[in-house]
Formats: sequence, structure tokens, C-alpha cells
Amino acid sequence: MSTQEDTETIARRIFEEIWQNHDYDVIDELIAEEYVLHDPSMPEAAEQPTGRDGYRQMAEMGAEIIDGSLEIEQIVPAGDHVVVRWKQTGTHVGEMEGIEPTNEEVTVTGIEIDRFEDGQLVETWQEVGMLPMLTKIGVISEDLFSPEAS
Repeated sequence: MSTQEDTETIARRIFEEIWQNHDYDVIDELIAEEYVLHDPSMPEAAEQPTGRDGYRQMAEMGAEIIDGSLEIEQIVPAGDHVVVRWKQTGTHVGEMEGIEPTNEEVTVTGIEIDRFEDGQLVETWQEVGMLPMLTKIGVISEDLFSPEAS
């Protein structure tokens, strides 16, 4: 199996086992102890999750906020990197930074570039599209995008 096949397989396992099936026990196998996340969509004051514990917290928090399936829309392996475009659709069931659950159906999208080393995820650069969700749950007014607003 080539490095590209290996990294794609590991990336798929991470999405399926951790993010879809909530099997956090595989984090020790698939995520490096020195894991680092780069996410400019997070508030500057927010600490970026690091290490296996940070990854676990991030995965658990995501499962508590949106109850719904996460799917890989596209995956592109490139040596020790994998680019993944994903979408999660489900019900907003958990508190998020002081925003109470609305029980609205929401969608969050993301694109990430993952770097692998020795069969484990060591680094992620991601962009998460929260705007449709925040509009749907009323945090951002839909009027912001009306023709009159421009």
C-alpha cells in the first residue's frame, strides 16, 4: 500500500470511527500525542486544541452540539497530506459558547488539510463554515444578506 493509500485510509477511519461513530478509544491509535490544530475560524481568544486530549475534547464537544451525521464529500490524498471536504447535518442539541440549543436542523461544512506521520494525524489546517448554522439558529440575521443591506 502506498503512502497516499495509507493516509487516505487513516483519514477515513478518523472521520468514520471518531466523528461519526464517537469511538474515542481509537484516538490513541490514530492521533499523535503532539497533534496541533490550526483553525482561523475559531475566535482569537480560543485556545487551539493540541495533543490527543485536545483532539478528544474537540470531538466530544462537536458530538454534543450537533446530533447528526458527518459525511466526507471529497477526499484527496497527496503523499503525507490529505485534503478533506466534509459536511455535517443534524439537530442543534447542545449549548455552544452560551448559545442555547434550538433544535433546528443545521449544516456545518469544512475543508481541512491533514498531515500524517508514522501512521498518525499530527497536524490539521481547517476552515469551518459556520455562517449557515449561525443564521439558521438566529445568531446572525438573515437580513444581513438581503439586497437592501448592501
